[in-house]
Amino acid sequence: MASEETDSNVLNSIDSTSRNLIPVIYQSGYLTIKGYDKKFDIYRLGFPNREVKEGFVKYLLPFYANVYAIESPSDTQICNWNRTGRL
Repeated sequence: MASEETDSNVLNSIDSTSRNLIPVIYQSGYLTIKGYDKKFDIYRLGFPNREVKEGFVKYLLPFYANVYAIESPSDTQICNWNRTGRL
């Protein structure tokens, strides 16, 4: 989730029955607007900085992805993924 594209309708809505977590993650500040395509009315979202990105991947992503802590990536794996562009 290094970069996500969405429209303003998604950004401004939180529906408790929706499975789309982007509005919640955006409105909680984990994702910020990185760009806007006026022609298609699409926002490009991304993490505001490396610390937020690493915190999300380490602590929240396992919860959202419904994996056990033992299966979540180690700090070393996260750093390697970040360095090689996999995040």
